[in-house]
Amino acid sequence: MLREPAMRASDVDREAAVDLLRNHHDQGRLTLDEFTDRVGSAYGAVTLGELAVLLKDLPPPEHLEYEVEVLRAAARNPGLAARNAVPPLAVPRPAPRPAPYSAPAPPPQYAEPERRGTTARQLMRGLWTAVLAVTFVNTVIWLLVLVSQGPVYFWPIWVFGPPAALLGAVELCLHRHPENGAAG
Repeated sequence: MLREPAMRASDVDREAAVDLLRNHHDQGRLTLDEFTDRVGSAYGAVTLGELAVLLKDLPPPEHLEYEVEVLRAAARNPGLAARNAVPPLAVPRPAPRPAPYSAPAPPPQYAEPERRGTTARQLMRGLWTAVLAVTFVNTVIWLLVLVSQGPVYFWPIWVFGPPAALLGAVELCLHRHPENGAAG
């Protein structure tokens, strides 16, 4: 089937025309204003003839030269056209391009990097919690003894002091050497 200028243009035809216009603009045959005007007209075209008008002053792409010559020969000799009809041109649809004035894309969401030393932090937090809990229980017992018997030596300091000194030294080492995983 020959493609007549009065035939209605499809979306594929319009996209193919815009793609050809883009190629000619990239090669310097069209200024930016001409390109913009012709692209607007291409998207508004209803017939193949309207698309052809947009491309008539531009050379055809190399892969279309043969088809153009066949169409010209068919126009000169209508009897030959019936025997050598050119099927519709199958132009692959280009990938959709983003709108020129679209909203900015949201920033990419990156996965949280795996934190090294999470177990060391959790272990230190657990040890401090245990030392403070035992110290709290001993301090409550000391307060009960203080209320019932009078002034008593503050012995819970011995429950808290040595473990706190040891845990403090470990915390200091881990903060000085973050590659061991507890600093943060």
